[in-house]
Amino acid sequence: MERARQEAIARQEVMVEDLRKAELVRDRLESLDQSAKAYPEGHDIRVLIEGLRIDQTLRAVEEEIRTLREALLYPRGT
Repeated sequence: MERARQEAIARQEVMVEDLRKAELVRDRLESLDQSAKAYPEGHDIRVLIEGLRIDQTLRAVEEEIRTLREALLYPRGT
């Protein structure tokens, strides 16, 4: 029983670290998106950054964040 508890705690610690990293990635993607918007429409740098499809990546990262938060809040899927 104790071993199972320790393993569960270890899994939660990994998820917390993954959540922290995903939030950091999200923040940096948002910052890059804001940097792109500092350039006028059609500017080479803005076009280049927009070509990276940050919006799609940001949505995927936000979904991962939601999944991790739910797993941490409801560890047994309840």
